[in-house]
Amino acid sequence: MGQKDMREKLLEDYNDVFSDIFNGLMFEENLIDQKYLKAGPTESVYKAENNQYRDQRRDVLKYYMDSCFLEIGSLGIENQSKLDDYIPIRVMGYDYTKYRSQADKEVFPLHPVITIVLNFSNTRWKKKSIHNITAIPEKFKPFVQNYEVKVFDIAFLEDEIIERFTSDFKLVAKFFKNKRLKKEKLFTNEKICHVQEFMDFLAVFTNDIRYKEIKQELAEIEKEGRSVTMCNIAQALEEKGIEKGIEKGIEKGIQQEKISRIQKMIRKGCSKEDILEWDYTEEEYLEAKSRLLIM
Repeated sequence: MGQKDMREKLLEDYNDVFSDIFNGLMFEENLIDQKYLKAGPTESVYKAENNQYRDQRRDVLKYYMDSCFLEIGSLGIENQSKLDDYIPIRVMGYDYTKYRSQADKEVFPLHPVITIVLNFSNTRWKKKSIHNITAIPEKFKPFVQNYEVKVFDIAFLEDEIIERFTSDFKLVAKFFKNKRLKKEKLFTNEKICHVQEFMDFLAVFTNDIRYKEIKQELAEIEKEGRSVTMCNIAQALEEKGIEKGIEKGIEKGIQQEKISRIQKMIRKGCSKEDILEWDYTEEEYLEAKSRLLIM
């Protein structure tokens, strides 16, 4: 995931969103009950070939419990904003460490481990298995174990799949699909439950800092007891753009005034040293002088 700030709570950390993703994408039925989900460790350690210990961090991991709240499985989500050919190896490593930790504790039978990958790029994911990323002679192929990961291309989901979702992830899926299709209307009146995490999510996976910048405006709407919708986001983004445009215009006007003053001083015969003593920068002096030469 790269630039994601690991200190921030991911949208998917919420049990309603996490269970919604697995039920809507993986199981296609309400198999996971959010009340039986428990947060698991996202960091683990493994021994590399050189006998050095290395750590690995996954995005979200949950333990699934039975009615007595005993662990019966592990579910993980990995987020990708760009294609990574090595994802089968990464996921295989994550799953292995969970199985290995159970073996070290002499758990038997082992609890299943399921990891899915959510692809938020505008390109379909093709290389999903060890066979896809390995140059294998045809005769060797039947003997090479093939580890395949479950990848879901969010921007390419069918509408009927998106409509299965009941959490904020429905809006995430709609957003990325509409973004890929370059639809003008990316925003709706549907309520957002986890507003701050939703905005952080969009900021990271669109590489657009504006979604973080308008979080305060949306927090004010929540304080007033009103629901935040995608339309509120659209309006806040528009206002932020106007505000930045005004700030840029003011800044440009101030800079132009400085250049004009320096040009007047040059015309009066002031030396470069005299002009710089008035707290003008050398770059401003050179720009003013070059503009005079052009005129």
